[in-house]
Amino acid sequence: MAIVTLCPQCQTAFAIQAEHYSAADAWVRCGRCAHVFEVDQHLYELDENKPANQPVELPLALRVAPSLPAAQTLIQPWLWSSLSILLALLFCFQAMLFHRHQWRAQMPELTPVLLAVCQSLGCELQWPMEPNQVAIETGGFKSLGNHEYVFSGSIKNQSDWALATPMLELSLMDDADAAVVRKVFAPQALGLNDVLRSRRAQSFELRFSLDSSFSPLVQGYRAFLFYP
Repeated sequence: MAIVTLCPQCQTAFAIQAEHYSAADAWVRCGRCAHVFEVDQHLYELDENKPANQPVELPLALRVAPSLPAAQTLIQPWLWSSLSILLALLFCFQAMLFHRHQWRAQMPELTPVLLAVCQSLGCELQWPMEPNQVAIETGGFKSLGNHEYVFSGSIKNQSDWALATPMLELSLMDDADAAVVRKVFAPQALGLNDVLRSRRAQSFELRFSLDSSFSPLVQGYRAFLFYP
C-alpha cells in the first residue's frame, strides 16, 4: 500500500515520505497551489497491486503529483504565530501613543513609562482635552462703576479623570446681542491650575476695565470654554 496526502484546496495528491511526519510537525505546503495543511489530516491509501485499469478510491478530482520534497515542509506555523504576536504588540504600541494623554489621566502609574516613550520618540505628553466634559458653574458678571467690571465663577471637570484646564472666551454684548468686546483668557490669567481634578471645580475672579466709549453699550455677556 502507498500512502498519499491530498491537498484540501486543489485536490492534488502527493506521495508521503517518513521525513514529512517529523519535519515542522507534519505541516506542509502544496507544491501546486501553495496551500498549507497538515499531512496526517488528509491521508489516503493507494493499492499498488491493483490493475492499472481499476480506479483508485480517491476523489474524482484527484491529480497524482510527484512526491512532496522535504524542502517544502514548513516551519511557517511558528512564523505566523510570531508575526501575529508582533502585530498585536505593534497595535498596542500604536494605541498607547494615540491614547497616551487619556491613559496618563486614567492610570497615573503609567506616567513614567509614557514620559520615557515620548522622550525617545519626540512626542508630547499632555493632559486630556475634552471640551464636552468641562463647564462654567456659578458664573456672574457685574459692573463695579467707573468703567470697572468683574466676572467670576468656577470651571468644573465633569469627567472621572483629570483634564487640562481650558481657555475662556468672554464676550460683552450690547442690547442687539452683538459683541462689543471679546477677549480670550488663559488659565494662568484666571488664576487657575493647568489641570482640573476629576469631579472638582476651580473658582476664578476676573477684574477688568473698559474704555469709556464701550461701557455704555455693554448690556450682558457670553462666556464659553474651549481648547486651542
